[in-house]
Amino acid sequence: MPGDRQAVKGFRRKMLAAAVIYGLATLLASGLWGIHMRAENIIMIYLISVIVMMIEIQEFVWGTAYTVVCILTFNFLFTEPRFTLRVNDPNYVVTMGIFMAVSAITGLLVSRLGEQVRLAQRNENRMEALLEISSGYLTLSGMENIVYYGIKSLYQAAGERCVVYVAQGPGGLGKPYYIKSYFPEPGMLDNDTPAQWCYMNHTVCGANTGFYGDSGWVYLPIRNRDTCLGVIGVYTDGREIDDGHMVFINTVMSQMAMAIEKEGNPAKNGEHDRGCQGTGPKDGWKDQLEQELYHGFCLPLEDILKESDALGPGLRLKLCTLYNRLRNMAVQPCLDRAVPQDGENVDFAEAVSGTVDFYGRAGRERVIWIKKPQEPVLVHGDRELLKLAVSNVLDNALVHTPAREKVYISLGREQGYGILEVSDSGSGISFQELQHTLNGSLDSGAGLSGGLSVSRQILDKCQGSLVIKSSRYGGTAVILSLKATGN
Repeated sequence: MPGDRQAVKGFRRKMLAAAVIYGLATLLASGLWGIHMRAENIIMIYLISVIVMMIEIQEFVWGTAYTVVCILTFNFLFTEPRFTLRVNDPNYVVTMGIFMAVSAITGLLVSRLGEQVRLAQRNENRMEALLEISSGYLTLSGMENIVYYGIKSLYQAAGERCVVYVAQGPGGLGKPYYIKSYFPEPGMLDNDTPAQWCYMNHTVCGANTGFYGDSGWVYLPIRNRDTCLGVIGVYTDGREIDDGHMVFINTVMSQMAMAIEKEGNPAKNGEHDRGCQGTGPKDGWKDQLEQELYHGFCLPLEDILKESDALGPGLRLKLCTLYNRLRNMAVQPCLDRAVPQDGENVDFAEAVSGTVDFYGRAGRERVIWIKKPQEPVLVHGDRELLKLAVSNVLDNALVHTPAREKVYISLGREQGYGILEVSDSGSGISFQELQHTLNGSLDSGAGLSGGLSVSRQILDKCQGSLVIKSSRYGGTAVILSLKATGN
């Protein structure tokens, strides 16, 4: 069997590694004994070899067995009487006991460290996969394209074989979507009864649940708020899906739900006008934000970023950039049509600090505060919109500055205004690029230029200003000014 051959191959690799480490340690110990080094120094050689063994194999049982072999070898070759397993000096018994304890502790620490490394690597791989999947959904259209893209993404990124049912009116599911090559064995596919039950009850069912628990599949409702848009079945063959894996599946599923709803959204056929001041089922820019991209894409991505501080700075910066672009796309139509009506007194300093913290290590390791107020800097505006404006400016600086270079932030009150300056040491900006940046739109492919354009529109709505100029650090400086409130 392939699994047995793989196990034998792994066992041989571990045996070879243990033999090489043991041979080198014994050879070095014999050399030290030949030049009359003390036994305490020799036992340290074996202790180091145990640590190397633990790091290489990362299995506690193997490390324990190797430790016992090292203790017996030390006793046999380097303690009197030599070439026996007897011990004349009681001190050696204590030394061997300490050796065993230190080796056991080291083995536990290395094993746990290895688990954390594997977990961090798995999470990073998932985040990279989610970044790629999210980007793909932004340009998809057509129900079949959307569904098959989700099925392929889950298989390629997580090895999960899925079937998707899309709702076809009240109480009914359409035909199942699946890729035949993912199910080579006859009988792997299930009947439609559990999927219909899941859809009617909006409840998870299938393997390891209280409903249809003997099935080899688990069925999850594809929901967007209170609406069930369909059902996704994940083939488990009786295994239980761990929590981290389920979060990944649910995140991809929520993105699919948003794309399915948008594809079948009557607003696309002109039945409703859902502008900021429209007459559709949602009014106000915040409701529009949730209705379109915020609920389906931004919220899952925001949760991931808040809970995954261990992500590398480069990957986290990419995910934050994607998050900003999605929010910009949702906010842009509303900024073009209406002025937000829910202005309030906002602590500008808190908004800026929160934005820096949101970037995690990408922010903490590269952002230097030149001037940071100790007191609140109150300005009038919309809290979420101002945070988005600051985030766009900071993202622009971090992305367009070399990875090892710093970004400088200065914030304070000057002549009745709250003024934020974000400066970088990048390549700077020409007059033509400046005009393109401030006039660019999100549909033009301008990328981050669209982000600065959105920031300028937000500042305009809040009776503030955004100015771009050359930075004293050699790059670009973006200055946000808002009229301060209070004393």
